[in-house]
Amino acid sequence: MATSPDNPGDPTLNTGFLRYLPEKFSRGILSLQGILLISVSIASGFQGIFGMTWLKFPILAGMILFSLLVAISGSRVIRVFLVLGLLCFPLTFQYAEDAWHTLNEGAVRAQLFLSFITAIMVLREPAFRSQLLQAAGNIIVRQRQGRRVLMLLLGSHLFGLMMNMGSVVLLGSIASSRDREKATAGHRYSQQQSALAIIQGFVTTMLWSPLSLALVVVLSQVPGVTSSMITPFGLLGVLLLFTLSFAVSQLEVWLRHNSPELVSERTEGADVRGSRYFLKILMRVILLVVAIFSVITVLSLVASVPVPVAVTLAIPVITLVWLMIQSHGDIAVCFRGPVANAIFRTLPSQSSEVGILLVAGFMGPVLVALMPSADINAFLQSHHTSPGMIVLAAFFAIVAGGVLAVNPLISVTIALGVLADPLALGINPLLLALSILVAWAIASALSPYTGVTIVTASMFGVKSTTLALVWNRLFGIIALTVCAGVILIFGELTAIPIP
Repeated sequence: MATSPDNPGDPTLNTGFLRYLPEKFSRGILSLQGILLISVSIASGFQGIFGMTWLKFPILAGMILFSLLVAISGSRVIRVFLVLGLLCFPLTFQYAEDAWHTLNEGAVRAQLFLSFITAIMVLREPAFRSQLLQAAGNIIVRQRQGRRVLMLLLGSHLFGLMMNMGSVVLLGSIASSRDREKATAGHRYSQQQSALAIIQGFVTTMLWSPLSLALVVVLSQVPGVTSSMITPFGLLGVLLLFTLSFAVSQLEVWLRHNSPELVSERTEGADVRGSRYFLKILMRVILLVVAIFSVITVLSLVASVPVPVAVTLAIPVITLVWLMIQSHGDIAVCFRGPVANAIFRTLPSQSSEVGILLVAGFMGPVLVALMPSADINAFLQSHHTSPGMIVLAAFFAIVAGGVLAVNPLISVTIALGVLADPLALGINPLLLALSILVAWAIASALSPYTGVTIVTASMFGVKSTTLALVWNRLFGIIALTVCAGVILIFGELTAIPIP
């Protein structure tokens, strides 16, 4: 996770093979990783927006060098992924029809993933330092039970749009600290509801946010679907999951209504001034989100490039402007402090995670090329499988994979590889894209192995399995049931005649 500006720390020097190297040399490797990441991200933005095709080879060289460095400094998991990525080369030349085209697609996708996630990570720096977001977080956790759940859902969602996983760190640390101060049984239950609201509010950003990796992956694999088509339906999905989350939290309170400690928890409230003050802060946060997204949208429209490409250049610029404002226009203070922290500490601390995404992005087109998609489609057609059932099977496969420790990025890539031509199966591409996004969001909330669950569990002092599979069990059952019904109904209503 990103380092907090109040406790910046250093990326660990004890991971990978860095523990065997001199400290000065290890720090040099980490610093070079940060420089490579931000350089590739900005270069990708210039390449996509201004048509600088000559940047392709320097970017490719940067990604290769980054991969070599992260093999030295990263975790065992990233080294396994790098080996799998290398195995893709002989398999592609052996079995793919057009090996070079497939490898080129993999390189382009890896570049997009790396540059996109790097841009998102640097935005955490000013967001972590924002007094506005800190104030909002402190007010949220002081509310009464019902209002606090609603505000944590909304706050985690809005903060997640700007801070990604940083929103979980910020709200989780504030909420868990407050609950530990009042270690009664009622407040332990309040702690459970706070943790779940933070997770459920954050994962719903995947349904529509242009700063979500999930949306980038789905748009890159589902033909004919754009972010403008996804956004209105994605927001409806957010509203549905928010409603289910709040309803489940109140149902659990009602089931425990005889508990005296919960009575005291419900009657304990925030002062009126705090609530009114929060409304003012909330409007400022919303305006901030609108301003960021407006810049991205305008750049995408003016340059006629996809939103993810616009993000790779717009977000670093927005980050720099925001940090300059926080530094009161002092360029030296800005670059020596927060900019240096972002490049030389925050980015290197996330190098293993970025490396995994880079390899996963590269492997995606290779897996699609190696899969017998035509045979699978022919089998489904011969058995007259309904579009709704096909999409529902993909939906549950992704959720089940998450619970069983399969990263949703991998399961989504495989599922969309199998369903590479949804029209041939009578599936509406928009329904497929939305269903996959919802599956990814729910899988992230129910899996004990995703980053959001692990980080939240550590903040609240519980096991990730307890958080995901016990505390979140009722929400999972109800959400999966409702979503399954919606997919089946709209799968039939939006079915496309097979030519």
